Amino acid sequence: MNVVRALIEQLHEFETPVVSEALAALGCAHAERYYMGRDISLLTRVPQPMVGVALTLEVDTSSPDRDADAGDLIGVMEQINQSSCPVVVVAKTNGARPQHECVIGDGMAKKFRSVGSSGFVTDGGARDITGMTRECYPVFGAGMATNHATFVIKRKRRPVEISGVTISDGTLIHGDENGIQIVPHEFHHALVEACLLTVEGELRSHTFGRRSDKTLAERGGFSARLKEERSARCRQLMKQLAS
Repeated sequence: MNVVRALIEQLHEFETPVVSEALAALGCAHAERYYMGRDISLLTRVPQPMVGVALTLEVDTSSPDRDADAGDLIGVMEQINQSSCPVVVVAKTNGARPQHECVIGDGMAKKFRSVGSSGFVTDGGARDITGMTRECYPVFGAGMATNHATFVIKRKRRPVEISGVTISDGTLIHGDENGIQIVPHEFHHALVEACLLTVEGELRSHTFGRRSDKTLAERGGFSARLKEERSARCRQLMKQLAS
């Protein structure tokens, strides 16, 4: 089985904050480059995290005097269908009225899901939220919008920037109701084990933190020691699993 696909399958078990904490323990620097802000949120209600590799588009749905052009859509769907991994479609908007972008609805969501897309991320808006939720299709965006002035979709094999995060084709993306996390390639090999250590460490920390027979200093010291131990084990994982 493809290693990236196996990684994606396992990452469905973890919430996005766990992935974020695991990356920090593994030594991922410049964290601000790898997670999106509050301007991008999950718009549909889905039962598990969205995980997949990015495929980038540029879309204009707000310019009123522009002719519609969705000619690239079929090619995009064919590429998703041929991918060995679940694909997260990442759509950067470039229309004249950014607050009026309406990039995806339930019709497009059904099409993307049918060919193997695991979710959709855009800095624009979306509509038909109930229908897309019914399809269990994760859609992240800036909010809701009811209509579009036009629809121009262009496949872009170059990086796009959304919420201050640069995403290229093949970028591993993890997202849930907490937000979007990018997973740099150099941490792929150790991430699952680091997530397991993070879940265990947080459970121990939270459980001990409830103890009223311990002082605040004792509870804080226990959590700090657990974090140091986890970081040390994760750094060792980076070396062991890379060899």
